Order: sequence, then structure tokens, then C-alpha cells
Amino acid sequence: MLDPEVTTDNAVSPLDTLDELLSFKSPPLCAVQPLRDVARGRPEDPKTLLCHDHIRGCYQQDSYRFYHWQVIDTFVYYSPYMVTIPPPGWISAAHRHGVKVLGTFLVKSHEGPDVLDRIRRDNLLMKVASQLALVANLSHFDGWLIDIESKMDKCQIRFLMKLLLAITTQTHQAVPGSLVIWYDSITNDGTLHWQSELNEKNCDFFKLCDGIFLNSRWTEDMLQESAFFAGTRKSDIYVGIDVYGQATSYVGGFETYRAVDTVRMLGLSAAIFGASWVYETKDKRLFEQNQGRLWSFPDYCCPKWCLKAPPVSSSFCQGFGYKLYKKGKVVSMRSWFDLSKQQLQPRDQSKWLCQGCGSAVIYTDDAYDGGGCLRLRFLPDPKQPDAVPYFRRVGGFEYQRYNIEDLRAAADCAILEEIGISFVSTQANVCLLGELVVERPQSGNWEAAAGKDGNASDDSGPDSAISSDELELEDTRQAGDITSQ
Repeated sequence: MLDPEVTTDNAVSPLDTLDELLSFKSPPLCAVQPLRDVARGRPEDPKTLLCHDHIRGCYQQDSYRFYHWQVIDTFVYYSPYMVTIPPPGWISAAHRHGVKVLGTFLVKSHEGPDVLDRIRRDNLLMKVASQLALVANLSHFDGWLIDIESKMDKCQIRFLMKLLLAITTQTHQAVPGSLVIWYDSITNDGTLHWQSELNEKNCDFFKLCDGIFLNSRWTEDMLQESAFFAGTRKSDIYVGIDVYGQATSYVGGFETYRAVDTVRMLGLSAAIFGASWVYETKDKRLFEQNQGRLWSFPDYCCPKWCLKAPPVSSSFCQGFGYKLYKKGKVVSMRSWFDLSKQQLQPRDQSKWLCQGCGSAVIYTDDAYDGGGCLRLRFLPDPKQPDAVPYFRRVGGFEYQRYNIEDLRAAADCAILEEIGISFVSTQANVCLLGELVVERPQSGNWEAAAGKDGNASDDSGPDSAISSDELELEDTRQAGDITSQ
């Protein structure tokens, strides 16, 4: 059963008509996490966008959720309404990982000409553009995906281009760093015809905003032509990739990363949609396993993601639970789902780590804060003698290392970095991480503390904020669970 006291996502409703958009003043009061500042590489580097379009069942403890945020740059919340305002829980979860969030402005096929005619007739161009900018600003998200699914005459198309430019300009002014992306639906002459490439038929829209989201039925030849046509703006082309693989030249499913690799090799960006495939078509009891398998992209398929500096803290909660914990104590026995409570998630989170010998997954039978903790497991395989029990938590920054002592034995059992954890032994072992907090003195010189060569120290020091009641160790070589004290 859902606990309404810990749910905020149902506080925001879409705007389904032009009048609702024009009369918008402010969203319901809600707390939204600010966008974390992370290093993202060069502006021209390929990016990864995820378009979320799974709406049903979003408020139960077993609902679809996303937590591989370090694999993407931008998140689009899509729904079949004219103006989709992303729920604050999704905004907070994305922002906590430095991921920008876009809403959707959608004009459907049956209403397109009438909507454009009214905006033009009533001289509402700047009003509509400024209202969309206001919605993004007051709701604390980062721009718009513009999807016009309607054919237009030439006069309407010219006006639509003016509207797109106004939306882009107004949104940039209201939300610094924002993005406005055009969906590949209609052509420069008003024909409703998805191109699946950037060409002379849709390039006029591309020139008026920050990027174009291409349809998913492309071929490699079409991508090569798109890259050539874009010139220096290759990474502003977001190539649609359908995880369902419907009528596409690629497989999709658990092989989606191959399509992402094809796109990135040409300097183009990827726009993944239908990722709830793992939830809608597979056994929901195996959701975490299948989600991890889908999003275990090789490093060459992932954008750069790097925390610039501490402080960093996480209880590894994914924003749901079958109980609610505070400081290691159960405070509610009711199931709950609230993505605003999702904590910073590990870089690697699946059952296929360490050359197949390791796993890092959410563990909901116990927690320190929230609904779960992180369970790290290493099980050696004679077929993988070189497998190393190392688990990345976050993107890199200059870091320190800490020894974790297992009080059952006179030896250290693991080395904890601020960006990862490594088991000392390559024998079977399990570690439950309840909470980790990394802080820096306000006036400290971290480069000096790291040493002359810039490498981190191996010594635990005052920067460590790991307490014995926040970290539980389990060794599979012995019966029973033993907690460090």
C-alpha cells in the first residue's frame, strides 16, 4: 500500500489546452532538488537523452523507476497532453545526478492547424512562448521537447518557425542553460513525414533551437548523411533509438547499447525511448535484474560524468521501499514510492559486474535511511581468474581511500574509495552499504592533502564520515550475518 505522506509526484497535472497554458500562474508548492554541477566533457561530445513515456502505475512501490542516471545527460518526461510538466520527484532524482529535465509541448494531429491559427489570429505568439518559459522556470526544470504532430500549410509553417524561435529565446532567458529540442515530425513545407535523418527537408527547424530528436527508423547511411549535413553541430542531433526495436535496422532490447555505439561513433547523440520495455514485457519480479542488464552500457557508450568535488552523500535509496528507515530504525511499516527521496546512485548497478563475478543491487530487507541499501557481492569464477572485486560508485574526482575492518578477523576486508569500493580478498564476499558521506573542510587545500603528485592518500582521516552503524559487512564464508560494531 502506498503511503500518501511520502508522495509528491501527484502534485503536478499536465495542461491539456491552450487556455490552460495561457492561464498558468504557478505550480503547486513542491520542493525540487537543484541541478547538481557535474563535469560533462566538451560541448561537442556525443550525449545521451532518455525519453520517458511510461505513465501507468507510477505511484506504487513496484512502479517503474530509473536510477542509472550517470549513463545519460538529459531526461524528457513525455505524455499525450499539450503541455507535460515533469513531476517534481523525477526532476529531483535527475537533478541530484546532474541530469537536465525537459517537459513536452505537444500539438496533436487533429488540433494542430486550429491551435496555430488561434495563436496567430489573437497575436499570442510571445504570450505562448513566455508562458512555456514561465512553466519551466517556476516548476524548476530545464527546457522543452517540441512535438508538432500535424500537417500545416506554408503560411502556418512560417508562423510555426517564428513560434519555435520565440520559445527557444524565451526559455533560454528564463532558465539559463536550458534546452529546446525539436522532434522530427513535420518537414519545412508542412508535410507530416518523419525523416529519421537531418536533411534539407527538416533543417530549418534544427537551426532555430538547440537540437533535433530524430525518428527511430534510420540506417547507418542516413546517420552518416546527417552527420555531414550538421557540420559542427553533430552532437545536437539526437538519434531516436527504440528499445522495443519496432521496424528498425537495429535489434533493441538488451542489445540497445549497440545502436547507441553506432550513433556515438559518428559524433551524434542518442535519444533512447521505450526503456520501460523491461517493465512492460518482462517479469516484474525480475525488474532490477533486467534494468541492470539493459543499462550496463560499456564505457565507450557512456557520456563523461564526473563530480567536480565533494560533499557527496548517499544512502543508496532508489525512492521506494517496503518499509521506511531513519538512522537505521524502522519508522513506517507501509510500502511507499517517492522519487524525490531517491539518493545518489552508483555508476555501476547490475548483476553483471566484475567480468560476471560481481553484483551491485538495491537491498530492501534492511536500510540505514530510506527504503534500501546497496548490496555488493563478489563470487569468484574459475573461468574468470582476472576478475577484480571493484565497484564504482560515482564518476571520478580526486579522492581518498579508507580501510574497512572486519572485526571477525584481524585484517581489513575492503578498501573504500570515495568513488568506489574494492574487496581486499578475491574470495566470496558480500558487503551492505547503508550510508556514505564524504565531506571536505571549507578552507582545506585538497590538492595539497592529496600529495605532490595529485594522487589521493591511502590514510583515513577527518574527511571520513563513515560510522560503524552505517556500514554492515557480511562474509559468505561464515554462517549468519555479523555487523561491525
